[in-house]
Amino acid sequence: MKQYDIAIIGAGPAGLTAALYSARNGLSVGVISKDIGGTVNSVLRIENWPGFSGSGPELIKKFYEQVKGYKIDFILEEVASIEHKDNKGKNKEFIVKTKQQEIKCKSVILATGAEKKKLKIPGEAEFLGRGVSYCATCDSFFFKNKDVAIISESDCTATSALVLSDIAKKVYLIYRGEKLKCEDVNQEKLKEKKNVKIFYNTTPIEITGKNKVEELKIFCKGKRDVLKVDGVFIEIGSAPLADFTKNLGLKMDNEKFIRVDEDMKTSVEGVYAAGDVTHTKLKQVVVAASQGAIAANSAYNWLNK
Repeated sequence: MKQYDIAIIGAGPAGLTAALYSARNGLSVGVISKDIGGTVNSVLRIENWPGFSGSGPELIKKFYEQVKGYKIDFILEEVASIEHKDNKGKNKEFIVKTKQQEIKCKSVILATGAEKKKLKIPGEAEFLGRGVSYCATCDSFFFKNKDVAIISESDCTATSALVLSDIAKKVYLIYRGEKLKCEDVNQEKLKEKKNVKIFYNTTPIEITGKNKVEELKIFCKGKRDVLKVDGVFIEIGSAPLADFTKNLGLKMDNEKFIRVDEDMKTSVEGVYAAGDVTHTKLKQVVVAASQGAIAANSAYNWLNK
């Protein structure tokens, strides 16, 4: 059984930063993740990481190239569960289980991120990859000069709509609320776009078509309507990837994001969390990286107290 001072589950910005800081602190580090980069790999354009402008994969490549220069084991497997090991009063240990093996560690940093939420309306699953997408920045290229709809209730609404407006012929922004929640600068940019139409207080009902998306049925201000579209982009937030932690009994918020304090400590001693899997409201690369650094420093201090 492999054994480490610290196991970091997840290899996105939070996990890779935590690995960097932990290795530099002299700890033995194992990073366990099904991939390198996570959801950042699907981001076409990053404009709010200081000193960098480019795609998500380009940024993650820079992260990884720096981290792999240290003595860190990367275990590219998906974690199935994690649990305490009963040492009868001795130092606490954890067992991280994948389908292939078990890994023992003294401390854990959870940095698994989150996955896109689904609308769960007729046609959504049927037309996935045939006009339905969960990432405007990833798939906008395929809808050049076409009519599309974006359904959103998250802070990324304006950013995604702006990306689509530069490529698509027409963009219908379907929003359930009365006012967009986004940065003021992006709201101003949206107002300048002649090919963007916003539907407030609107609910999507069904996605229809034959071999691909052709229509989006909506309920707007008490009336049903049909939009002729070639694509539907769904961006309604994310759900944390934390089901594998249920044996730990971590405290979570109502949406199952892991609760942490300012030191990234969870409710279980020796377990820390960072990035989009936590209850922190601002889900950004820069926030995830900073939390990864804090979690690594906190874990190091705890291991050496």
